[in-house]
Amino acid sequence: MSSISLIKYAVTALYQYYGIPLLVFGCIGNVFNLSIFVRSQLKKNPCSTYFFCSSIANLNVIFFGLLSRILSDGFGIDPSSYNLEYCRFRYFILHSSMVLSSWFTILATVDRYCVSSKSARRRQLSSLKTSRFLVCSTTAIVFILYSHVWGLFTIEQLKTGPSCYADAGFYRVFYDFFYFATFSFTPPVMMMIVGLGTFYNVHQSHTRVNPTDTNARKLDQLKKRDRQLIKMLLVQVTFTISLTLPLAIQKLYSTFTQNFVKSTYQQAVETLVTQVVRLLAFTNNSISFYL
Repeated sequence: MSSISLIKYAVTALYQYYGIPLLVFGCIGNVFNLSIFVRSQLKKNPCSTYFFCSSIANLNVIFFGLLSRILSDGFGIDPSSYNLEYCRFRYFILHSSMVLSSWFTILATVDRYCVSSKSARRRQLSSLKTSRFLVCSTTAIVFILYSHVWGLFTIEQLKTGPSCYADAGFYRVFYDFFYFATFSFTPPVMMMIVGLGTFYNVHQSHTRVNPTDTNARKLDQLKKRDRQLIKMLLVQVTFTISLTLPLAIQKLYSTFTQNFVKSTYQQAVETLVTQVVRLLAFTNNSISFYL
């Protein structure tokens, strides 16, 4: 077997032996998340609203992203390569859901930052009314921002066969940078900044407490449930940054080198790397329940 054939087999094997279990565990985990965050004890917590909506977005990513990739790269079944309407619908739902999942996590991080703040005014920003408004407005904004997918995605004939993606030329360069900005770069940076602020607030809440003053301790310490959500969120933010940044790097590399002359072997290697970082990104949408 030649090196190129071996690489192509590796891509197929990745989706068959890693993608399928990831699909199963991702679906189960996100469904369990939905059932957890609608419980009476948690559904009144604003942070739970963001986690609930993030789980819905994750399921969209799993079905329209991971499942589609398993069928196309693992078994050679790809409806988006010959049906233009489905091509545009799939990428609109997939990319907007990936972006929404990340931004809902950012909103959850901001909510925990407000809850952990010593400022009463900031703590008041954490409310069910605020969380519902932000979820609806964020969803509407993302859908509007990605609406151009409906008219400017196309099925392109490549050497390897038909492929659905952004129209070649200026729009493709624009879209890669647009997707990079809204998903691969800005969310991880914001998560890191706000996450560090939340960690600092939690640390300060420990140092502010006077152990001899019971009433002050009760007023100053965060609720146990809030602390658990903060810990869970900080772990999720760490994994999100680690699993999505490789895709950002790959997107930039692909955009800057798209006009370079590359050997068949180099193209095969880059395809393998692309599939690996995509699977890492899909992993981010599948593991929140298990963290």
